[in-house]
Amino acid sequence: METQKTESRMDRIEGGIEELLRGIKALKESQQKTDEQILALKESQQKTDEQILALKESQQKTDEQLDRTIKKLDDIGRQLGELGLVQGEVAEDLFYRNVKSIFTKRKMTFRNVRRNLKKKGMAEYDIVAVDGEQVLVIEVKNRLDKRMVDRFVEQKLPKFMEAFPEYRSYRVIGGMGALVVKDDVGRYAEKSGLYVLTQTDEGGAAILNREGFKAREFG
Repeated sequence: METQKTESRMDRIEGGIEELLRGIKALKESQQKTDEQILALKESQQKTDEQILALKESQQKTDEQLDRTIKKLDDIGRQLGELGLVQGEVAEDLFYRNVKSIFTKRKMTFRNVRRNLKKKGMAEYDIVAVDGEQVLVIEVKNRLDKRMVDRFVEQKLPKFMEAFPEYRSYRVIGGMGALVVKDDVGRYAEKSGLYVLTQTDEGGAAILNREGFKAREFG
């Protein structure tokens, strides 16, 4: 009887040892998996760090390229601005030199033609030509559009008398001259009551208004 109890106790001890060994083995396997996962995470983190570094280097290159592009655009903008100023001077000079001759056919004789008439803090007018009791005020552009027409008619022309009271006794009419004038824009300016001037194929100047056109009086 005593022997059976001893064997039973030994069996339990052996079973406990086996269970303990299985637990230890499972822990080791779990630890091994954990170590493998940690290693994988470290490798993944290393790859992530490398990718972040590569992105930073790529961003730096992109920033440098962007800086170079912005500089080029600034240079182009400056050159275009200078070109625009030159074209503006060319256009203004073209109409200034030709305003007397091209209006002769319209039975207008300008004996006094002024250029760049300015009133500090108020307005500036490109060409002002006097014929008898009327004065023609011309705005010059490189390329004419409808917004320019509206601004000239609604804002600049109404201020002319205020800026230059010496012309109060004159009838004020307006005109716009441009190197490029599309047909629809030219008609729009004409309907607004303005003379429309442009350059000819030969490099001279011409009036685009149809025969019988009557200019609107401002002020």
